[in-house]
Amino acid sequence: CVQMVPGVTSTYRWQGAVHTDAEVLLLIKTSRARLDALKARLPALHPYDTPELLAFDAVDGLARYLEWLEAATM
Repeated sequence: CVQMVPGVTSTYRWQGAVHTDAEVLLLIKTSRARLDALKARLPALHPYDTPELLAFDAVDGLARYLEWLEAATM
């Protein structure tokens, strides 16, 4: 499950200069077991030299949704 959040403005330092650009934020939901596969595949698909990928644990949630997520990422 990937949600695309348009309208994000990012300000960052790259190659010695500060840049501000429009971006689309992707919220990619996967299981911990599939995280390494995502980390291996994302750089090949992403146009940036250094794409952002941060992982956050879901510490709680609706049981039915968490069960679906686990089943969908097996």
